[in-house]
This record gives sequence, C-alpha cells and structure tokens, in this order.
Amino acid sequence: MKFRRKPKILGGFASSAIGHTSAFAPAIFAATIAVIVVYVATNWRLERSLANERAIVAGELATISSRLQTNLNSNVKLLQGLAAGIAVNPKMEQDAFSKLAAQILQPDSQLRSFAAAPGMVVKWVYPEKGNEKAVGLDYRTNEKQRDSAMLARNTHNIVLTGPVELVQGGTAFLVRCPVYVNDGTSQVFWGLLSGVVDIPRLYQDSGLGSTDLEIAISTVPEPSLTKQVFLGGLETFSKRPVVASVDMTYGRWTLGALPKGGWGQNKGIATFELYACLLSFCVVAPIVWVGVLTKSRQKTIEKLRLHKKKLVRARQRLEYLSLHDALTGLPNRRFVDQMISQPSRPGPEDCLILIHIDLDRFKEINDTKGHAGGDAVLQTTASRLANLAGPNDVAARIGGDEFIFASWSNTPESKANTLAQQIVATLEQPLFIDGSECVVGASVGVAWETECARGRDLSQLLLNADLALYEAKQTGRGRAAIFTEELRSAAIHSKELANEFNHALDRDELVAFFQPQFNANTLEIAGVETLARWDHPRKGLLGPDKFLAVAENLGRSGDMDRLILQKALFELTRWDSLGMHIPRVSVNISARRLAQTNLLAELAALPLARGRLCFELLETISFDDFQPVLNEIIPAIKELGIEIEIDDFGTGHASIVSLLRFEPRRLKIDREIINPIVTSPSQRRLVSSIIEIGRSQNIDIVAEGVETMEHAKILKDLGCHLLQGYALARPMTSQQLIEFCRAKDKELSETG
Repeated sequence: MKFRRKPKILGGFASSAIGHTSAFAPAIFAATIAVIVVYVATNWRLERSLANERAIVAGELATISSRLQTNLNSNVKLLQGLAAGIAVNPKMEQDAFSKLAAQILQPDSQLRSFAAAPGMVVKWVYPEKGNEKAVGLDYRTNEKQRDSAMLARNTHNIVLTGPVELVQGGTAFLVRCPVYVNDGTSQVFWGLLSGVVDIPRLYQDSGLGSTDLEIAISTVPEPSLTKQVFLGGLETFSKRPVVASVDMTYGRWTLGALPKGGWGQNKGIATFELYACLLSFCVVAPIVWVGVLTKSRQKTIEKLRLHKKKLVRARQRLEYLSLHDALTGLPNRRFVDQMISQPSRPGPEDCLILIHIDLDRFKEINDTKGHAGGDAVLQTTASRLANLAGPNDVAARIGGDEFIFASWSNTPESKANTLAQQIVATLEQPLFIDGSECVVGASVGVAWETECARGRDLSQLLLNADLALYEAKQTGRGRAAIFTEELRSAAIHSKELANEFNHALDRDELVAFFQPQFNANTLEIAGVETLARWDHPRKGLLGPDKFLAVAENLGRSGDMDRLILQKALFELTRWDSLGMHIPRVSVNISARRLAQTNLLAELAALPLARGRLCFELLETISFDDFQPVLNEIIPAIKELGIEIEIDDFGTGHASIVSLLRFEPRRLKIDREIINPIVTSPSQRRLVSSIIEIGRSQNIDIVAEGVETMEHAKILKDLGCHLLQGYALARPMTSQQLIEFCRAKDKELSETG
C-alpha cells in the first residue's frame, strides 16, 4: 500500500509545480530574455569601448607620427638646401660655411648643428662653439659612425641613424647627405654633410613629450630584440598596441602605442548594476507591455508631427539662406539666376534692367581697416542699394564686392540711366568706419532688355552688364557705362585675337625685329634691341601694342619672351658667322618670365657669350612688390654673364634706390622724356641729372626715341652713352640689318 500511494503523491506535486510554473511563464520568459540581452549587451559594450579606445589612441598616434615625419622631412630639406649651397661653392672656407648654415638653420628646426666632411673627414662645423671636437673626425675610421657614413656614400642617398653618441658629447639623430659637385664633365663625390637632430626637441615638437600614451618606437616592423627599440620598451609591442609607421625615403620607423595602464580602463557602469537594471526592467515589462506600447505609439505619432513641422521650417530657412547673402541679407547670385531664368514681369510691356556694380576702393578699405571694416562697407552699400529699390526692384550681392540691381520698366533706357547715376552718386557718399571718414565709390555697367529680345533667354543680359562694367573700369572708374553692340564686338574681337595669338605661338608667327643702338660719340653700332612683331596671316605685320596685353592676359608672355630670345640668339650666331660686329643683343623680359621656376635652368643651357646678351626690365614692373623674386633671380642671371638694363626709365613708379639695388648695366631713358629736350631747357636738365646719376653709379645711359640729329647732338653734349631712334635707324629684320651694316661699313671705308 505504501508503494502504491507514493506515485500519487509525486504526481500531485508535479501537477502543482506545473500549474505554478505556467502562471509565471511570462516572468520566466522575460527573465530568460533579460539574461540573454544583458550578456550580449555587456559583451557588445566592452568590445565597443575597446574599439573606441583603440580608435582614440590611433588618432593621437597618427597625429604624432605625422608630426614626427613632417619634422624629420623639414630637417632633411634644410640639410639638402645647405648641401646645394656647398655644391655651388665646394671650396668655401669655415666663415662662408658658417654664414650659409646660419641662413639655412631656422629657429623652429630641430637641427642643432651641421658638419661638412669633404673626403669623409669633418672640416667645417656650425656652430663652431661646442663642436670643436668634431673637426677632424674621419668617418672611415670611426667605428661608431663609419657604417652609416659609408652607406650614405655608397647608396648616394640620405641616411638617418640614431640615437648616436657624438664625439662632442651627448646623443642625437644624425642625418647624412652625400654632396656631389660638377667638375665640368660629370658629378663627382665631394663628401658628406651631416645634420645633428636634437632628440628631446624632436620628441617634444612631435608631441611625444605631452602625450598620455605609452609609446615605443622601433627601427623594424616587428621588433624582437631590445636594441631594435630606441624609445620606450620592447614589452610595449607585446601588449596589442596600435601601430603606425613613419615612412621616409631614408628609413622607416614603427610606432606602437597604448594607454598608460593598459586597455579597458573606461568600462563605465559595473556589470552587476547593468544586469540588475536590465533584469528588473524585463520582469516588469510584460505586466505593462500593452500600456507601454500604446503610450509609446501615441508619443511617437506626436513626435513625428513635431518633427514634420520642424522639417518644414528648416527647409524654408535653408531655402531662404540659399537665396540670400548671410552678411548683408540681400539676395545672392542664385536668387538672381532664378529671377532671370523665370522672370515675373510686373506688366506685359515691362523690360528687365540689370545694373552690375563693383566697388572701386574696397580692397584699400580691407587692407587698411581689416575684414571688419570691409564687412561694414558691404553692409552700408547693401543698405543704400536697398533704400533705392522700389516695389519691383531687387538689390543683390553676387559675391565679393559685386552687386546687382534689377528693375523693370516699359521705358528701360531712361530709367536705366537714371538708376545708374543714382547708384553712382549714392555710393560716392562718404561712410564712417571706426570714426574715420572713408570714400569707396563704385563703377557700374548697365544693360536692359530690348523690344526685339523680349521673351528670349535673359542670361545674356548679365553678360552684357559685365561687359559694360569692364568698360566703366577701363575708362576711369566711378562712372556708369551703357552696354552697346560695339562692346560685344570688341569682346568677341578680343577673344578671337587671344585664340589667334595662342595659335601664333604654336605656328611660329612671331618674328624678331632689331633696332640698332649707337655710340653717342662715334655713331658706331654698340648693340641691337630685339623687338617682337606678329606676322598675322590676314592682318599683316602687327606691332606689340596689338598683342602684348593679350599675351599677358593669357599668361603666355613668358612663352613669347622665350621664343624671341631664341630667335635673337640664333640671329646673333648668324651675324657672327658673316663677320658682322654686333657687340650685344638686348631682349625684353616680362615679370611672368622672371617668375618661372625653370628660367635659370633654361638660360644655363643656352650657348651664351659673356656680356653679349642683355635683359631689359620695364620700370613699370612693380619693383617694390616684386622685390623678393628679383632679389633672388637678378644676381643669378648676372652670374650667367647676362647684363641687366632698366627700360622706359622715368615712366614707372619704382624708386631710384630700388632700381639701383640691382646694379643694372644700363638705364634707358624713355622717349617721352627725350622728345622735348630740343625746346625745353628744364627737360635737358632732367636728362642731364639722370646721366649724372648713371655716371656716379658706373651705369651707361641709353637715350630712346632719338627722332632728329639735333636730339643726337644735344644728348652727346650732355654725356649720354648710347642713342636709339628713327633718326639713326628704324626697327628692321635680320636681313635688313645685315644690309644696313654692310652699307654703313662701305660708307665708313669710302669716307676713310
């Protein structure tokens, strides 16, 4: 009986347990889900935290490696610059080396000294103080420095080594640069130039001294030996560091970094607290499931409504900003383009008027008053234009200091003229910036829609207004210019001429003419000036006044100078072969040509005889603004044996001091100064003063525009050296010059 009753008891217990279990099934299910979610979320957060931590370290390490690479490359560039200076003058002494090194060594550089070793033995050091022990160091016998020195010599490449113990004390990185000199036929190894890089300063400037990271630097990608790591410890590379590399043409470093104290220090909330919160939420969640969902749905719908309203307002705001200028509040170029493409006429007979406005002295205000002053000018201009605008008018800023004023009228010509004059007069009124009075002024170009063009594409109106504005600026500024078909024709002609000039350079249509220069005392030919002419296939021979501006606007004046120089040197060789004695040929050189980086290389490759080629620089080149380039290029040109001559002296704005700083061989007085000397004593005194200045500086004076023999006699009596002008000889071709010289020689022989 006992054995029969036990199964009943066990069955009842099981049924009761099942009943209770089914009652808590939702809670059990929720708890199970909670455990799974907590586990997955915790692991995901830890992985995310570690990934973020590594990303932060990677970003900081990338910055450090970039700075390190930039600093090393900057030091190498300085060393290469000094090596180039040694290659130019390999026989310099210690003083010259010190001066050159002092010019190259920059205060913000990590380089602290240089050592030059001709024949692999240190001869010069800079600075000398503190580096005396380095003088006489033979890299071939010094065991600590021999390998890197021989590597630089044998590979012909820059070599970076270190840290290295210096003979003068301390440790540093050494950058070695092989130096080669030209013996006339080939490049010969001269020796080594070494730069000492201050290790603490390099680390500090690259950010290694101010970081919270544990960083190690190795000379190999995967170091296994302690000696392969020169910053930090080898153990850093075994802690799963973030790795970056510093790639240089002369070596490669591997950087490893991790937070001090190791990974995983920012885990945030404790795992137990996170588990408890999530578990509690999951237990309660089934009870309030329906209510929460309903409330959440209502909130979501409300948020969507608010979000939609915000999007509409944001879109309206963005549309407004896209069509208006942020500084002035006026409509912008996009607004004007839309208005032109989709015009809304106030009346069926109304025509569109466009006035393009450009401030005349805005750059001066910006330069003197700063950007705040410039902004004040733009805002005042916008306010004044807005005050002039009627109900159907639009004042817009289309960029920089340019504005557009648009209006409609059934009598466009009269209204356009009235508006243009009002705008010019209004913008001429003074304004006050920081308490001081300023006058800006404006030039305007006016165009309007004509009867025959009504209904067509109005975008051409803006181009017409641009052409009129250009005309206004060309004719004096502070005025209004009306578009005409003549302006369009001139613009088309200018574009056609520019295209033809490009083809002229490619087809070799430019020819060289030559005008002799004569000794003022003997009237013997002392040289010739080369003049450019364009042998146009349809218009015939064109003077430089027809195409010089085109060449400059196209950026091809340098190409033209190069071509004329080649032709001049060719003809000079031809004259020499014919036995003609032309001492010198002069060619003009433009500012664009002077600024070309390959100029010196091209000149060095030319077969030049010293003193037989002269470059004429127009005084109208802004010498003061162009000073840095001229200071470098002019002495280099003179080193090649090319003389310098200042052309059109007296017409430009350069000071005499800035001109004489370049020690020109000659000054050419402009024809406008020479022409009146026959009748004007004051003009003769001016010419005499210029000649005296030239004599005091050992500079020859050339008089240009000698139209009569009376000019020649006066200039001779004043002491002028050379004469050039129609009274003596006109510009001519090379063949004509040959015949001219033969005739002159024949005349001299018959006279003799």
